[in-house]
Amino acid sequence: MGSRIPRKRLTAVALLPRTNEMLYYPVFLDLKDKPCLMVGGGKVAERKTLGLLKAGAKVTLVGTRVTEALERLSRNGSIKVQKRPYRQGDVKGHLLVIAATGSKKVNEQVYREAQGEGVFVNVVDDPERCSFIVPSVVDRGALLIAISTSGKSPYLARVLREEIEACIGMEFAAFADILGAARKKLLKSGLSHDKKERIIKDLVNSPLPGLIKDGRLREINSVLKSLLGDGYSLSKLGVDIRGKGREERPSNKGRFRAK
Repeated sequence: MGSRIPRKRLTAVALLPRTNEMLYYPVFLDLKDKPCLMVGGGKVAERKTLGLLKAGAKVTLVGTRVTEALERLSRNGSIKVQKRPYRQGDVKGHLLVIAATGSKKVNEQVYREAQGEGVFVNVVDDPERCSFIVPSVVDRGALLIAISTSGKSPYLARVLREEIEACIGMEFAAFADILGAARKKLLKSGLSHDKKERIIKDLVNSPLPGLIKDGRLREINSVLKSLLGDGYSLSKLGVDIRGKGREERPSNKGRFRAK
Protein backbone atom coordinates (compact mmCIF):
# COMPACT_ATOMS: atom_id res chain seq x y z
CA MET A 1 0.00 0.00 0.00
CA GLY A 2 2.32 2.73 -1.24
CA SER A 3 5.95 3.34 -0.42
CA ARG A 4 7.64 4.65 2.67
CA ILE A 5 10.62 6.96 3.03
CA PRO A 6 13.65 5.05 1.67
CA ARG A 7 15.64 5.06 4.89
CA LYS A 8 18.44 2.73 3.82
CA ARG A 9 19.55 4.83 0.85
CA LEU A 10 19.45 8.05 2.87
CA THR A 11 21.39 6.44 5.70
CA ALA A 12 24.09 5.40 3.25
CA VAL A 13 24.47 9.02 2.15
CA ALA A 14 24.39 10.34 5.72
CA LEU A 15 27.18 7.97 6.80
CA LEU A 16 29.71 9.16 4.24
CA PRO A 17 33.02 9.93 5.98
CA ARG A 18 33.15 13.29 7.77
CA THR A 19 36.14 15.36 8.76
CA ASN A 20 36.64 17.42 11.90
CA GLU A 21 37.22 20.49 9.72
CA MET A 22 34.10 22.72 9.72
CA LEU A 23 34.48 25.52 7.21
CA TYR A 24 30.88 26.68 6.86
CA TYR A 25 27.81 27.00 9.05
CA PRO A 26 24.86 25.47 7.16
CA VAL A 27 21.85 27.77 7.14
CA PHE A 28 18.75 28.59 5.10
CA LEU A 29 18.31 32.35 4.59
CA ASP A 30 15.02 34.21 4.43
CA LEU A 31 15.60 36.48 1.43
CA LYS A 32 12.00 37.58 0.91
CA ASP A 33 12.04 41.29 -0.02
CA LYS A 34 15.74 41.52 0.90
CA PRO A 35 18.05 43.56 -1.40
CA CYS A 36 20.58 41.41 -3.25
CA LEU A 37 23.14 42.42 -5.87
CA MET A 38 24.15 40.39 -8.92
CA VAL A 39 27.32 41.52 -10.70
CA GLY A 40 27.46 40.11 -14.22
CA GLY A 41 24.88 39.44 -16.91
CA GLY A 42 25.79 36.12 -18.53
CA LYS A 43 24.26 32.65 -18.29
CA VAL A 44 25.70 31.99 -14.84
CA ALA A 45 24.35 35.29 -13.54
CA GLU A 46 21.00 34.42 -15.11
CA ARG A 47 20.85 31.09 -13.28
CA LYS A 48 21.88 32.63 -9.97
CA THR A 49 19.38 35.46 -10.40
CA LEU A 50 16.54 33.01 -10.96
CA GLY A 51 17.49 31.28 -7.72
CA LEU A 52 17.39 34.56 -5.81
CA LEU A 53 14.02 35.45 -7.32
CA LYS A 54 12.59 32.08 -6.32
CA ALA A 55 13.55 32.91 -2.75
CA GLY A 56 11.68 36.22 -3.02
CA ALA A 57 14.74 38.50 -3.08
CA LYS A 58 14.76 42.00 -4.57
CA VAL A 59 17.52 41.75 -7.14
CA THR A 60 19.58 44.54 -8.66
CA LEU A 61 21.88 43.46 -11.48
CA VAL A 62 24.93 45.37 -12.71
CA GLY A 63 26.49 44.31 -16.00
CA THR A 64 27.60 45.74 -19.33
CA ARG A 65 25.70 43.04 -21.25
CA VAL A 66 22.84 40.82 -20.12
CA THR A 67 21.11 37.73 -21.52
CA GLU A 68 17.73 37.88 -23.20
CA ALA A 69 16.13 36.19 -20.20
CA LEU A 70 17.54 38.85 -17.88
CA GLU A 71 16.29 41.53 -20.27
CA ARG A 72 12.79 40.08 -19.99
CA LEU A 73 13.00 40.01 -16.21
CA SER A 74 14.02 43.65 -16.30
CA ARG A 75 11.17 44.64 -18.62
CA ASN A 76 8.52 42.95 -16.50
CA GLY A 77 9.87 44.54 -13.33
CA SER A 78 11.15 41.35 -11.68
CA ILE A 79 14.68 42.76 -11.37
CA LYS A 80 16.44 46.10 -11.73
CA VAL A 81 19.19 46.15 -14.35
CA GLN A 82 21.93 48.77 -14.61
CA LYS A 83 23.84 48.29 -17.87
CA ARG A 84 27.25 49.53 -16.89
CA PRO A 85 30.49 48.28 -15.36
CA TYR A 86 30.62 47.58 -11.64
CA ARG A 87 31.80 50.54 -9.61
CA GLN A 88 32.80 51.18 -6.03
CA GLY A 89 29.86 51.60 -3.69
CA ASP A 90 27.52 49.22 -5.52
CA VAL A 91 27.50 46.67 -2.70
CA LYS A 92 26.24 49.15 -0.09
CA GLY A 93 22.69 48.57 1.10
CA HIS A 94 22.57 44.92 0.03
CA LEU A 95 22.29 41.85 2.22
CA LEU A 96 24.37 39.73 -0.12
CA VAL A 97 26.14 39.99 -3.46
CA ILE A 98 27.08 37.45 -6.09
CA ALA A 99 29.92 38.18 -8.52
CA ALA A 100 29.50 36.24 -11.76
CA THR A 101 31.61 38.17 -14.23
CA GLY A 102 34.31 36.81 -16.53
CA SER A 103 36.86 39.22 -15.07
CA LYS A 104 39.02 38.14 -12.15
CA LYS A 105 39.87 41.79 -11.52
CA VAL A 106 36.22 42.81 -11.20
CA ASN A 107 35.37 39.77 -9.09
CA GLU A 108 38.27 40.59 -6.78
CA GLN A 109 37.07 44.19 -6.48
CA VAL A 110 33.53 43.04 -5.60
CA TYR A 111 34.87 40.58 -3.03
CA ARG A 112 37.14 43.08 -1.28
CA GLU A 113 34.49 45.80 -1.11
CA ALA A 114 31.84 43.39 0.17
CA GLN A 115 34.21 42.17 2.85
CA GLY A 116 34.89 45.74 3.89
CA GLU A 117 31.18 46.56 4.06
CA GLY A 118 30.26 43.39 5.95
CA VAL A 119 28.11 42.16 3.06
CA PHE A 120 27.86 38.43 2.37
CA VAL A 121 29.60 37.73 -0.93
CA ASN A 122 29.92 34.80 -3.32
CA VAL A 123 32.36 34.84 -6.21
CA VAL A 124 31.27 32.07 -8.57
CA ASP A 125 33.78 29.21 -8.91
CA ASP A 126 36.20 30.87 -6.48
CA PRO A 127 35.53 29.45 -2.98
CA GLU A 128 38.46 31.34 -1.47
CA ARG A 129 36.61 34.58 -2.26
CA CYS A 130 33.28 33.59 -0.75
CA SER A 131 31.83 34.38 2.64
CA PHE A 132 29.00 32.01 1.70
CA ILE A 133 28.63 29.25 -0.86
CA VAL A 134 25.51 27.99 -2.60
CA PRO A 135 24.86 24.27 -2.05
CA SER A 136 23.52 21.74 -4.50
CA VAL A 137 19.81 21.51 -3.67
CA VAL A 138 17.11 18.88 -3.94
CA ASP A 139 13.98 21.01 -4.29
CA ARG A 140 10.75 19.36 -3.20
CA GLY A 141 8.61 22.35 -2.35
CA ALA A 142 8.82 23.03 1.38
CA LEU A 143 11.28 20.14 1.62
CA LEU A 144 14.76 21.37 0.69
CA ILE A 145 17.81 19.13 0.97
CA ALA A 146 21.10 21.01 0.63
CA ILE A 147 24.40 19.28 -0.14
CA SER A 148 27.82 20.90 0.06
CA THR A 149 31.44 19.77 -0.07
CA SER A 150 32.61 23.15 1.27
CA GLY A 151 33.67 24.08 -2.22
CA LYS A 152 36.04 21.10 -2.59
CA SER A 153 34.07 19.16 -5.22
CA PRO A 154 30.90 20.62 -6.73
CA TYR A 155 30.70 17.54 -8.95
CA LEU A 156 30.48 15.24 -5.92
CA ALA A 157 27.70 17.43 -4.53
CA ARG A 158 25.86 17.16 -7.85
CA VAL A 159 26.17 13.37 -7.98
CA LEU A 160 24.88 13.05 -4.41
CA ARG A 161 22.02 15.40 -5.24
CA GLU A 162 21.04 13.21 -8.18
CA GLU A 163 21.22 10.11 -5.97
CA ILE A 164 18.83 11.69 -3.47
CA GLU A 165 16.54 13.02 -6.21
CA ALA A 166 16.19 9.45 -7.47
CA CYS A 167 14.66 8.29 -4.18
CA ILE A 168 12.91 11.46 -2.97
CA GLY A 169 10.32 12.32 -5.62
CA MET A 170 7.95 15.26 -6.04
CA GLU A 171 5.35 13.49 -3.91
CA PHE A 172 7.37 14.63 -0.91
CA ALA A 173 6.44 18.25 -1.66
CA ALA A 174 2.79 17.39 -1.02
CA PHE A 175 3.77 15.11 1.88
CA ALA A 176 5.56 18.01 3.59
CA ASP A 177 2.47 20.20 3.06
CA ILE A 178 0.28 17.55 4.69
CA LEU A 179 2.64 17.19 7.65
CA GLY A 180 2.79 20.96 8.11
CA ALA A 181 -0.98 21.38 8.00
CA ALA A 182 -1.55 18.43 10.34
CA ARG A 183 1.05 19.70 12.80
CA LYS A 184 -0.48 23.17 12.82
CA LYS A 185 -3.90 21.71 13.59
CA LEU A 186 -2.52 19.33 16.22
CA LEU A 187 -0.84 22.20 18.07
CA LYS A 188 -4.31 23.62 18.73
CA SER A 189 -5.88 20.27 19.65
CA GLY A 190 -5.11 20.23 23.38
CA LEU A 191 -3.46 16.81 23.16
CA SER A 192 -0.40 16.11 25.28
CA HIS A 193 3.04 16.68 23.80
CA ASP A 194 3.82 12.96 23.82
CA LYS A 195 0.56 12.12 22.05
CA LYS A 196 1.14 14.73 19.35
CA GLU A 197 4.70 13.51 18.86
CA ARG A 198 3.52 9.91 18.43
CA ILE A 199 0.94 10.98 15.85
CA ILE A 200 3.51 12.94 13.83
CA LYS A 201 5.92 10.00 13.92
CA ASP A 202 3.16 7.69 12.71
CA LEU A 203 2.39 10.11 9.88
CA VAL A 204 6.03 10.34 8.83
CA ASN A 205 6.29 6.53 8.78
CA SER A 206 2.97 6.03 6.99
CA PRO A 207 2.57 5.00 3.31
CA LEU A 208 1.38 8.51 2.39
CA PRO A 209 4.25 9.35 -0.02
CA GLY A 210 3.48 6.34 -2.21
CA LEU A 211 -0.24 7.04 -2.12
CA ILE A 212 0.37 10.66 -3.13
CA LYS A 213 2.60 9.54 -6.00
CA ASP A 214 -0.19 7.27 -7.27
CA GLY A 215 -2.89 9.92 -6.73
CA ARG A 216 -4.97 7.64 -4.47
CA LEU A 217 -7.05 10.28 -2.71
CA ARG A 218 -9.46 7.91 -0.97
CA GLU A 219 -6.62 5.91 0.59
CA ILE A 220 -4.83 9.12 1.63
CA ASN A 221 -7.89 10.36 3.46
CA SER A 222 -8.33 6.93 5.04
CA VAL A 223 -4.79 7.06 6.47
CA LEU A 224 -5.32 10.58 7.76
CA LYS A 225 -8.58 9.60 9.44
CA SER A 226 -7.10 6.46 11.02
CA LEU A 227 -4.11 8.31 12.45
CA LEU A 228 -5.63 11.71 13.23
CA GLY A 229 -9.38 11.33 13.49
CA ASP A 230 -12.53 12.48 11.71
CA GLY A 231 -11.49 16.13 11.53
CA TYR A 232 -8.55 15.37 9.25
CA SER A 233 -8.70 14.97 5.49
CA LEU A 234 -6.98 16.64 2.55
CA SER A 235 -9.81 19.12 2.13
CA LYS A 236 -10.03 19.92 5.85
CA LEU A 237 -6.28 20.40 6.00
CA GLY A 238 -6.45 22.67 2.95
CA VAL A 239 -3.94 20.58 0.96
CA ASP A 240 -4.35 20.02 -2.79
CA ILE A 241 -2.17 17.23 -4.17
CA ARG A 242 -3.54 17.23 -7.71
CA GLY A 243 -0.76 17.11 -10.28
CA LYS A 244 1.92 16.36 -7.69
CA GLY A 245 4.10 13.28 -7.44
CA ARG A 246 3.77 11.89 -10.97
CA GLU A 247 7.07 12.91 -12.53
CA GLU A 248 9.34 10.43 -14.27
CA ARG A 249 12.07 9.52 -11.84
CA PRO A 250 15.49 8.69 -13.35
CA SER A 251 17.28 5.60 -12.21
CA ASN A 252 20.72 6.35 -10.76
CA LYS A 253 21.37 2.85 -9.53
CA GLY A 254 25.09 2.37 -9.17
CA ARG A 255 25.84 5.83 -10.52
CA PHE A 256 27.87 7.07 -7.61
CA ARG A 257 30.02 3.95 -7.47
CA ALA A 258 30.77 4.24 -11.16
CA LYS A 259 32.22 7.75 -10.92
